[in-house]
Amino acid sequence: MTANIKESVSIAADLLTGFPAALRAAGLMVDPGRAKAFLRAVTICRLSGPADLSRIGRVTLTGSPEDFPVFDAVFENFFGEATVSGRVNDPEDDRAPRPAHPRGEQALTRILDGEAAGQDASEDELRNRKIFSRLASDDREALARLGRRLDDMPKVLRRNWTASSRGTRINLAGTTRAARRTFGETLCLTREDRPEKPRRLLFLIDVSGSMKIQSELTLRFAQLATRRLPKVETFCFGTRLSRVTSILKHRSADVALERLSDIVSDFDGGTLIGTSLDAFLSVSRHAALVRGAVTVIFSDGLERGDPALMIHSVGRLARLSHRLIWATPLAADPRYRPATRGMAGVLPLLDALCDGSSLAALDRMIVGLETTERMGRGQAGHRFQNGRIAA
Repeated sequence: MTANIKESVSIAADLLTGFPAALRAAGLMVDPGRAKAFLRAVTICRLSGPADLSRIGRVTLTGSPEDFPVFDAVFENFFGEATVSGRVNDPEDDRAPRPAHPRGEQALTRILDGEAAGQDASEDELRNRKIFSRLASDDREALARLGRRLDDMPKVLRRNWTASSRGTRINLAGTTRAARRTFGETLCLTREDRPEKPRRLLFLIDVSGSMKIQSELTLRFAQLATRRLPKVETFCFGTRLSRVTSILKHRSADVALERLSDIVSDFDGGTLIGTSLDAFLSVSRHAALVRGAVTVIFSDGLERGDPALMIHSVGRLARLSHRLIWATPLAADPRYRPATRGMAGVLPLLDALCDGSSLAALDRMIVGLETTERMGRGQAGHRFQNGRIAA
């Protein structure tokens, strides 16, 4: 009996460790971090059969729903059964089973026998360490142009008046003091003005699998803005919320992103936009950062959780923010329209919905901020006519 168990465990181990390599051979981008997350999930979850194993693989080894057909084909060829096919309509159907005992050899054996039943457990979070690539020369040039464009970011007048030769107001106290030095004769008028300062910026960056291509460039832009401007706050979210402002203050973008990999544990994973935004707003010191700020959400809006929570949270952000902008890479397609329940619900709350697919698109977003400032609130929906983005 013991020999049979050991043999079953050996077979299971060979299958599980070879599965990520088979996905790579089929064309999916499965890095060592994802493979490690998959194997760890298998050892800590109770599995009732191949369906649970398939769901774990989808959560840990794929970057977006577009990878599902290839994943299902490889899974069926590798394990003999594809129990989950196509896109998942109910978010609950694509969540990994909850972890619980037993673990180790018993858990691996039950995967083959299909006898495991996981019902009483608490969720474990899978860690996925992001490996950032070096910036291409074209992107470096675009990032340099973005740095010069930061001077055009929205500004606000300071509260205190300061001396200025071209000020809009006469400084009576200063003029009187100057007159005393000339025996009461007023020979010149001292003027003062309220100088401008950059308005606070708040970046909420989606780092889930569906934003894998854009999230690195967006984080580099956030790091540049954090270094150049005085009041910039940045948060990352996928399935959880992470404040990364202090890390992005490092003078080297590459070092900052490397350190970011040790802090943000949900890179290239699932997306819970509503839950993350609600967690952000539930902390009073975080909500205080929104007041009077230009808030930019970088996300494709593909919510895997309850869209009602996402709409409610975006509504609160809109009420607190000076302007609320949503940058999505999907808007790079002129045929794009916010048709999902989540995006259709938040569209009337947004001041702008723009393209966020590249650094050049972010450059255009900054240029358009002046127009967004002049327009009224909640004007994003007016840009869509007959399903297309108006020019």
